[in-house]
Parts: sequence; C-alpha cells; structure tokens
Amino acid sequence: MNILETEEKICAHGICNCNATEGSDFCSPYCEGAGDTSNVTVDESQAIVCDCGHPTCVG
Repeated sequence: MNILETEEKICAHGICNCNATEGSDFCSPYCEGAGDTSNVTVDESQAIVCDCGHPTCVG
C-alpha cells in the first residue's frame, strides 16, 4: 500500500472541508446531493454555509 492509498480525501462539495467517506467523493448524502456547487448568492453579505451536519465543518 502506498501513501496515496492511505491519504484521506476532502469532500468534493466545494464549500465543505470534511473528509470524504470511504468509497465516495463526499462526506454525507447532503454534500453528494449538492455536488461541487455552493449556495453563493449575489448578496455577498450572506454567509456561505454547508449543511452536512458534521460539527467540525467550517463550510
């Protein structure tokens, strides 16, 4: 086994920073449904959030 096989992947949802689950590019069903998009709006005063539910997520 090499280092690339043991390295943890970050969730593919653009604003999520959680580790992806094994066998997936995403950390949760929420992020998988959201894909690589974010909820960025034209009103930049609104916070960009991730609703994956993981307490350590800063997205």
